[in-house]
Amino acid sequence: MSTVPVRGLEPGKRAALVVVECQNGMTDPEFSTNAPLVEQVDARGVLGHIAELATAFRAAGLPVLHAIVTPFPGFAGWSRNSLLTTSIAKRPLTVGQPAVEINPAVAPEEGDLVVPRHIGMTAFHGTELEGLLRGLGVETVVLTGVSLNVALLGSTIEAINRGFQVVLPADAAAAATAEVGDFLLENIYRLLATVTTTADVIGALGADAG
Repeated sequence: MSTVPVRGLEPGKRAALVVVECQNGMTDPEFSTNAPLVEQVDARGVLGHIAELATAFRAAGLPVLHAIVTPFPGFAGWSRNSLLTTSIAKRPLTVGQPAVEINPAVAPEEGDLVVPRHIGMTAFHGTELEGLLRGLGVETVVLTGVSLNVALLGSTIEAINRGFQVVLPADAAAAATAEVGDFLLENIYRLLATVTTTADVIGALGADAG
């Protein structure tokens, strides 16, 4: 079967899958703290695509990391310096609450790494993510999860600032609305990352393994 080349996933280039904030509060209607985002996650089949990617990365012997936000009780140390951060601080999203747990559909498996973040809005801020990626010899970060509006966009820019290439399978990510997601993918992400699909990423991993 022929594969579509994916810039950043050329043969020999070491990649890691980073699953961003796929926690119950952002992805499960039972625990939702952001209903429009949860609806988009479901409509786009995001969790199923991430699960497929994680299986493929593990099979290829490549790292899978879960970047999650786990504010301290009472949002201790959490800055309320914007409308969004102030809004988040009113949600049941602190350590020990069900909304903070990773959605079982994309639960970490043996060998995966969970990278918690207690403050800030993006996966690299105040975490060990960069050090782990460098220690694992990673050159390309395949970013998935939520949301295209904030966490993924900021994490994409931070990854680029640190010298990593970024690949974004668009069907494994969601924004608060379809319109916002489509606009960002077409006008912003394509300038920063390789915007592709889950199937093409998996195909590229298979081509490398072959």
